[in-house]
Amino acid sequence: MGAVVPVTSKRIFISSTSIDLPEHRQKVIDACNQLGLMPDGMEHWPAADAKALDFCLDKINQADVFVGIYAHRYGWIPPGESKSITELEYDRAVERGIPRLLFLMSDNHPVRPGQWETGPQADALKAFKQRLEPSRVRATFDNPDQLRAEVLHALSAHAKFDDGGHDDFRIDLTHLPAGAAHFLGRDDELATLDAAWDSAGTTALVEFIAPGGTGKTALVKRWLERIKQDNWRGACRVFAWSFYSQGSGDERNASEDVFLAEAIKFFGVAVEASLNPADKGRALAEAVVARRSLLVLDGLEPLQHPPGPLAGELRAPGLKALLTHLATAGHPGLALLSSREALKDLDEWVNSPSSAARRIDLGNLSDADGARLLHAEGANKAGSAPIADDDAELKEASRQVKGHALTLSLLGSYLALAHEHDIRQRDQVDWAEANAETKGGHAFRVIAAYERWFAGAGKAPELLAALRLLGFFDRPATQENLAALRAAPVIKGLTNGLFVKPEGWFKFLKQPTQAISKEQWNATLKRLQTLRLLDVDTASGRLDAHPLLREYFAAALSKHQPEAWQEGHRRLYQQLKDSAPHRPEGLAGLHPLYQAVVHGCRAGLHQETLDEVYYDRILRGSGPEGFYSSKKLGAIGADLGAVACFFVQPWRQLVPSLSAGDQAWLLNDAAFSLRALGRLAEALEPMRVGAQMWVKQTDWKNAAANYSNLSQLQLSLGDIAQAVADAECSVDYADRSGDAFQRMARRTTLAGARHQQGEQAARNGFAEAEAMQAERQPKYPLLYSMQGFRYGELLLAEAERAAWGGPAVEEGSEGCAEVAKRGRKMFEWRVSGDPLLDIALDHLTLARCALYADRLHGRRPGDEAQQHTDAAVAGLGQAGEQEFIVHGLLTRAWLRHSLNDLPGTQADLAEAQRIAERGGMKLHLADIALTRARLFNDKAELIKARKLIEACGYGRRRGELEDAEARLNSATAPAGH
Repeated sequence: MGAVVPVTSKRIFISSTSIDLPEHRQKVIDACNQLGLMPDGMEHWPAADAKALDFCLDKINQADVFVGIYAHRYGWIPPGESKSITELEYDRAVERGIPRLLFLMSDNHPVRPGQWETGPQADALKAFKQRLEPSRVRATFDNPDQLRAEVLHALSAHAKFDDGGHDDFRIDLTHLPAGAAHFLGRDDELATLDAAWDSAGTTALVEFIAPGGTGKTALVKRWLERIKQDNWRGACRVFAWSFYSQGSGDERNASEDVFLAEAIKFFGVAVEASLNPADKGRALAEAVVARRSLLVLDGLEPLQHPPGPLAGELRAPGLKALLTHLATAGHPGLALLSSREALKDLDEWVNSPSSAARRIDLGNLSDADGARLLHAEGANKAGSAPIADDDAELKEASRQVKGHALTLSLLGSYLALAHEHDIRQRDQVDWAEANAETKGGHAFRVIAAYERWFAGAGKAPELLAALRLLGFFDRPATQENLAALRAAPVIKGLTNGLFVKPEGWFKFLKQPTQAISKEQWNATLKRLQTLRLLDVDTASGRLDAHPLLREYFAAALSKHQPEAWQEGHRRLYQQLKDSAPHRPEGLAGLHPLYQAVVHGCRAGLHQETLDEVYYDRILRGSGPEGFYSSKKLGAIGADLGAVACFFVQPWRQLVPSLSAGDQAWLLNDAAFSLRALGRLAEALEPMRVGAQMWVKQTDWKNAAANYSNLSQLQLSLGDIAQAVADAECSVDYADRSGDAFQRMARRTTLAGARHQQGEQAARNGFAEAEAMQAERQPKYPLLYSMQGFRYGELLLAEAERAAWGGPAVEEGSEGCAEVAKRGRKMFEWRVSGDPLLDIALDHLTLARCALYADRLHGRRPGDEAQQHTDAAVAGLGQAGEQEFIVHGLLTRAWLRHSLNDLPGTQADLAEAQRIAERGGMKLHLADIALTRARLFNDKAELIKARKLIEACGYGRRRGELEDAEARLNSATAPAGH
């Protein structure tokens, strides 16, 4: 269990039934006393009446940690209540948001007669246990002493994590953009948020969906202001993040990496930087639910798939894991989300009776609220006569633009500036091309009106030039960014308004050459800020505008002024790459270089940007110390966003100016990142195109390796026939290359694919490859690494089937012993620097050998099976290879079931299911369904397994499927048949 860590004195409320668990409660009290904690609970009850409930709930109000112990009794139901006092205690702990450590009696625990609930009480107990948050269940126990040890361990671990208690308030709202100056309406939505927060976990997430400019961010900020006035209404942590600060354009190359790093730091989560994003998301979720937290995620659409088959799905595995965990486990706080598109990943909870997630289509403002907003922004006259904020013409104007909040705000300030506040001049805006259903719609027409007025009657070229500069950014701009754009010489047609002609004979020059003064520049920004076209963060000096305004000027510049567009991006590229050390440390240090890649590519400097910034400075090359950003920092999403900049059409067509070799390399790099992020189906196309390019270049070694990767990816996705075909190509190209390693390794790829297909030729393929390995490296005559693991799977296949209860195999145990001998040899050959994945897979092979042998001999799994399984699962998690983590989880689920650890079994299967579904891993999904069917006699899962096995041509599992069907049909057949 590890060393016990002394903790500072805190109150621990111990909740359980009493008649059946007196010794257990005393053991938990002893554990608390050993740690210097103050145990509290029913030992100090008054009489068992209504006062007892008030007494216990008051004790929970004073507690720092809640410990729940649940066995086979539901407990006493106080007068006037429909729930037992045990369940009511749990509800109060959830409501308060204090840490909850739960422990369940295992099926191995002896139970005396009369201690099992029957009838309605049994049904109530079952329903209560189903409500318990899976993430809070720390362990099961077989006896009082084991419970004591588990509670000691859990409380000690909690002490290590705890950084000051649930009343240690923290807040960070610095990552949200500025809100609207005037906020009107939205009373129903504000009331919905109040109710969701007050539900204390019944509603875990609220999602606002609306087009850009509707007022999502303004609504969020208004509600935050309201709860701030109420001293944050019991929140312990308040953290907000806007993904608009990381890009909002259609290219959707934003990354979750910076958010994860900052949120993990804020919530005090201790994880390795190189941990894969999905595991970071889960670790973050655990910290969020540990206290009553408010998490605000604004503008998620840059991280969602654009319109198409996957429209609305998150492309960010860390965020997906975070939100899934919050929706599944529940938490006493709230996650508040906003996006232009519904998050498809939350459909399951949005549509469920539990109401764990609420989705609200925000809609536009009513005519009355729209009129009030126009009036507040300055459209307060009809002709020269003042009008009230409920004037019919204001309501008609609001109706004309469909109540779009940003349009109304821009229109009101435009009429105040250019037309003396007169609402009747709104037709000076050219509405002819406005379409409320398309992005920008009416708002773009008002921005165009501003543009014309600044250039014409308004005589404000400096305002127009400053505003256009924001079109170069998909995030807030720093003063250094803008200084690069404002610097001499003039960017023709763009920054002319920010320069003046000098005095003397220089004034006869055609182009102005002297930049406006610092005072004039600041006055320009101040005026744009007054017009609410620009936001200035006084603390950092960063400049920002509404994403729709940025998008308008970006589109206009790239289309109508392409030379100025490229020159501006060239300057930003140079400024950003010069602002960082050559090879900066950490994700924050790399941030300017990632931005430099975006601007360098938009400047047309693709080859230089690839060579000098992405490859040399971000990745630090591709050698043993290379791929720094992904291997050391886990910044796979950020790397993928950078790589996307080199594509004309992700992930199909690269910029043609890149060298052929670099194009093939980038395709492979994109495929690697997509695969690592669990986006397997998306990885197929760049991987295949890259492999074909190596063939065209007659680079047979790279062609062989890439077709091998392609085959393994097809296997994961369940297309076994195509996997075999690609593996055959891989062997062909390996033979053409003459490379000894490629010739050996690619034969194992083909043999592995054929094994999944159920072909007997697979064994010969592995044997041939092993003979080549012995010739290539006589000191290491056995297949090792991934090749050895795949061969071991085949050699264990018959023993595995027999261990599940299939036909008895005399040599089954001998086969386990033989493969175990090979596995131990891997550890004898181990050298420092061996990949984590190789080590973990070798542990998994030995775990399976031990587990199968134990089952074949009819004995409980021993220490060897347990130790190697734990090492395998831990190592696979550290290696971060999602596909292989499922292998480990399935083996551990079987092991745990054999040890009667049913909660652990279900947890492993659920985790495997999440990973497999997220990546579309059909073979894994088939294995999970078959495992569930066999462990729990689940006929529905068996039907699901058959469908998947047949659809994929998964011949390897057909025999096991038939065994399971025969056994299940026999078990459920009517008596006498």
